[in-house]
Amino acid sequence: MSYVRLKHVLAEIALDAIAHPGSVPTAALLLAYARMSRRRPSVSLARLSRAAGVAPVDAARALLATGLFDGADGEGRVALAAPFRPFAPYLSRQAARVRVALRLLGSPQRLAVPVEIRRATALFNAGLYFECHEYLEDIWRASSGPERAFYHGLVQAAAGFYHVEKGNAHGARTLLGKAIAKLDAYAPAYREVDVATLLSGLRGVLSRMNGAPAAPVVDRPALPALPLVTAARRARR
Repeated sequence: MSYVRLKHVLAEIALDAIAHPGSVPTAALLLAYARMSRRRPSVSLARLSRAAGVAPVDAARALLATGLFDGADGEGRVALAAPFRPFAPYLSRQAARVRVALRLLGSPQRLAVPVEIRRATALFNAGLYFECHEYLEDIWRASSGPERAFYHGLVQAAAGFYHVEKGNAHGARTLLGKAIAKLDAYAPAYREVDVATLLSGLRGVLSRMNGAPAAPVVDRPALPALPLVTAARRARR
């Protein structure tokens, strides 16, 4: 239960950071905490606040609001609450991936891309597959017409990669197969997504998994990205 709660809280923080880049300090505070807590779970609140560029009182308020941290002690330190400490490596990994997603979101090449696609590709390509699934699910459910199946396919692709990382072979195969079936109708490109390249990557992962009794070990950098249409292809179109 502690892991599930941590996963959902971190997902909310990531999605808030993507929606309001530069204005929410919680993601920066989590990254600073992850870096400073490698040897000891309690970290100086003053150091955390300096690293995130916020006042100590705001840093304490933001961290305590997550429900993941114990309050500052008499020495002005804050620590991940005991139930979540076994999953500190997961917190560190996700905090680092949020930083990557925010950097990708600010890339100049994405400025001509619809905002929902910009955010989805930033999450997906940073390895925030669960978060990407959560973000796109709302967009899919609110969509109609041809966009609805397209977004559903992206939801299933993100969820499939989440299961790949979790080692859930059956779930990954099922979701990736469904994603391929839905997205095939949108090749070569749709909504500024290079669907043909994405499909090639999804099929490659699925091919590696078919016939395996368990999900093969696939490092995240080896998983295909959610690619955008290049400037050259956009010009040809």
